[in-house]
Formats: sequence, C-alpha cells, structure tokens
Amino acid sequence: MEHPESTAVELDPEALGEEHRADEDPSAAPEEYEPELEMADATREADSADVAEQIAEVPGEDDEESDAEEQEAF
Repeated sequence: MEHPESTAVELDPEALGEEHRADEDPSAAPEEYEPELEMADATREADSADVAEQIAEVPGEDDEESDAEEQEAF
C-alpha cells in the first residue's frame, strides 16, 4: 500500500527536525514579564492575651487521652 505524497513530506525526519530547532538558548533570553514588587502593610503585633490563649490550646502528647475524656462527657 502506497502513502500519498503529502504524508511522505510530513514524516520526513529532516523536515520535522528543521521545524523544531531552537534559534537561541531560552535561558539566555531576557524575561518578558517582571512583576512590580509591592510592599504589603506591616502586620499588627499579636496581643499577648491571644497568644497565651493559643498556647494553652496546643495539643500535647496526652491529647488522645483528653479527647477520649471529652467524648465521654458529651
């Protein structure tokens, strides 16, 4: 079975290789997009009472035991 002439050109490795050659090193090309740096507003300092509350709620090693006790209470 013969292939039509048009597919022979598409399957020619030399023609395909020519289409995909890189002209220059992409890593040496300049960046096309450089976003502007925006400085965010400074965040407020944490309230010491909030921090103390969060520290008290941090789960510890006995977390599994305390969870079981809480489940029994409900």
